[in-house]
Amino acid sequence: MSFIPAAEAALEGRASQGQDQDLRTGQDTDSSLEVVEREPGPVFDADGLRALLAPLFAAFMWAAAIFRETLKHEPLDALTLVLRVFALALTLRALLSLRTLLKRLRMRIAQARYGLVLADEGLLFRTPEGDFVVMRSDILDVRERGDWRGKGGRRWADVYVITRPDSGRTYLALPPLFTSTPGMLAERLMRWRGVGPAREDTLPGDSVRDELPSKLWERLAAGQRPSDVAVIPHGSGWLAEGPYNSVLLGVAVLDGYLRIPAATRAAMGSMGPVLLALFLVAVPLTWILHTRTQMAKQRGLALVLTRNELLLRTRAGILRAPWSAVSRVEIATRRRWSLVRGAHEARTLVLHRKDDGDIQYSEALIEPPLEAVAGLCDAYRKASAASVAAPIQGLEPESTPAS
Repeated sequence: MSFIPAAEAALEGRASQGQDQDLRTGQDTDSSLEVVEREPGPVFDADGLRALLAPLFAAFMWAAAIFRETLKHEPLDALTLVLRVFALALTLRALLSLRTLLKRLRMRIAQARYGLVLADEGLLFRTPEGDFVVMRSDILDVRERGDWRGKGGRRWADVYVITRPDSGRTYLALPPLFTSTPGMLAERLMRWRGVGPAREDTLPGDSVRDELPSKLWERLAAGQRPSDVAVIPHGSGWLAEGPYNSVLLGVAVLDGYLRIPAATRAAMGSMGPVLLALFLVAVPLTWILHTRTQMAKQRGLALVLTRNELLLRTRAGILRAPWSAVSRVEIATRRRWSLVRGAHEARTLVLHRKDDGDIQYSEALIEPPLEAVAGLCDAYRKASAASVAAPIQGLEPESTPAS
């Protein structure tokens, strides 16, 4: 990693050990070192503008709910409850959107503390938290987030540098602070990856070939990490899929129940408390217990990628999908609507198998970005296909067409 001192010097805007650096362009006379210019993406792209408008929609719905209650003077009126539920949902949506927008603004303000340097040996990515180094020979693929065919142009989207599992990480996320668009940054990185000398290190052989999948799964769940196995952990995105409609309805009913006269509450008897317990406790608690029970069987693992096959645990046991049976890997996207999130994209990792049904895994259940997981699956699949013609000793770094 001899390039690191020179890369750090380039980011600090000073020469290192006699190198003559042009501070105006950020380029070193040493052609093996390249400082990627900072050109932040638009904070207020389509998603950013929706985040700005979200509080206005919430305020309008609260005005409608208050106006309706003023006319009827019945806090538990059906239409009043519906309007209040929508108002609560839009308020929650606005808070979540503004939180995301605030993260963008913080990164945009701190852009001067980020930097990216490309060298023949690898790249150095500087953040306020520290520097990250990725060797060029460890890079398997580079992908931008989202479908580049339908989301071209300037937008706020990360670019993922997908790496070999024995490098200590499976991906490195680059924020939209470099180059004008995510697609251009991904294309630039793939061109850089495809030229210059490359380290010929290889992964060890298939160390888990003769191990039972169930025992391998337990060993990985215990924290062991063989160098030739990629482990995809479970994520927490499933929390966004909860029964929030029930909770919001319970909050609206509770608000109205507390504001009706005591005589009316007495006349309702136990119906009010029973409904509140159902909406606020029974439904969400049942969902949480059921989901956690199902996930407990996974032991924190979503997918396991070995040299010869992909493993995932189902209700019937561990499913083994040989890479030779997988024809292609893609990310399927469809539009969905929910009360809290509104219209949004639901993404699924799809592994198309030649003679069997497709394997689908929801993004909500996977911690890494789907692009990184899809890139790893493609790398293992292509390495397995190459080994049919000639035995290979490791995953060879490869590039994909520009996004």
